[in-house]
Amino acid sequence: MQGTYDPTLVALSIGIAALAAYVAIEFAGRIFERKEQWLRWLVSGALAMGSGIWAMHFVGMAAFTLPIPVSYDLGITVFSWLAAVAVSALALFLISRRALSVGTVTLGALAMGAGICVMHYAGMGAMRMDPGLGYDPLWFAISVLIAVGASAAALVIVAALRTVRSWRDVGLRAGAAAIMGLAVAGMHYSGMAAVQFDPNAFCAPGNVLDGNAIATPTVLASLLGLGFALFFTVSDARAVLQAKRQARAESERLNQLAFMDRETGLVNRPRFGQFVVEALRADPRLALVSVRVLDAAGNEARERVAEVAAVLAPLQSQGYTLARTSPDQLMVLVPRLSAAEVARRLLPGWRKATDALAARGLQVLFGTAESPADGDNAQALMLRAAARSAPDRDDGTLDAPDSLVLSQLQGFRAGSGPARESAA
Repeated sequence: MQGTYDPTLVALSIGIAALAAYVAIEFAGRIFERKEQWLRWLVSGALAMGSGIWAMHFVGMAAFTLPIPVSYDLGITVFSWLAAVAVSALALFLISRRALSVGTVTLGALAMGAGICVMHYAGMGAMRMDPGLGYDPLWFAISVLIAVGASAAALVIVAALRTVRSWRDVGLRAGAAAIMGLAVAGMHYSGMAAVQFDPNAFCAPGNVLDGNAIATPTVLASLLGLGFALFFTVSDARAVLQAKRQARAESERLNQLAFMDRETGLVNRPRFGQFVVEALRADPRLALVSVRVLDAAGNEARERVAEVAAVLAPLQSQGYTLARTSPDQLMVLVPRLSAAEVARRLLPGWRKATDALAARGLQVLFGTAESPADGDNAQALMLRAAARSAPDRDDGTLDAPDSLVLSQLQGFRAGSGPARESAA
């Protein structure tokens, strides 16, 4: 007995297989991301994926038209569906693990291949033909090999694509789903090629599922079910991504609060020290300029530091790093210049910019330190520059610090050699 295929249903069966494969990849990602809800996603994923694979096989069987009425036994048909769901649960469980070993892939492929074969050939057996169905040994073996090979490939592919980092990964998922759909369809149609119908065969009269009547509902139900499953997985993925973005933004905000001065918006002393360390690694030649803010009586004017910071803020667009390192002090990192060069080329312009603040009752003192002459680490350089802008100096002259400051520097430079006493 020979049968014919309906091209439309064949194409639909392949499309359903590819969609089921894509849903499987999405659910694998949800299980991997939602470890606290892995059982929920595993069960729902197995139902969606298994139903999709089973629908593909059932639609593929409906696409095959015989010259006799075709019907199916309800119990055996349900059993074939359960086999598909069980196979899908096994696949998703294996994929949800952190790594797949060769042994895991091998055993998983054998178990999944066997389950797919049980699903397919149980679905064929649900027709309960009399005389019974026969099978061509070669095509039967080919269908089994395709089932095992497709299962192994699915495990590897889905495990590799369970995390999406870019649109490229989405494209890879779609391509992988198409390949997996063709593999599943290949198993089904090679299995159909293996079956042999006796010329006098007919389906058991006790079958309650009409093959022609349930093809359309099966197609619609599978497409709707897979569509809803895909919608929920993608929605959940977006929610997780949004939560990660919010957590990252909050982390960055807290990091900024930890390393930023709220009053001026400049980096604080710990962060400035990191910048100096990084600059020293890139080029050991640099200068630090300490900017001390005092009132007209020579006392700390910490509440007025923001005014000076606003005047010096344009320095940041010129490649310099401006920071607030103490309540009444700012500090500037000038890479690739010595203290003498800073004093000659930059400080006159900075003094001119800050002279206008004198009318507001502010004094601005400058002090410099350079590497390696004044130290080769951030702490020593910052202390040396701060000492040279101390209020008891006239206006930030660049002569050497006193012996007390040098003795303090020894503590900061422990393990880095003796402090240099030379000054710009």
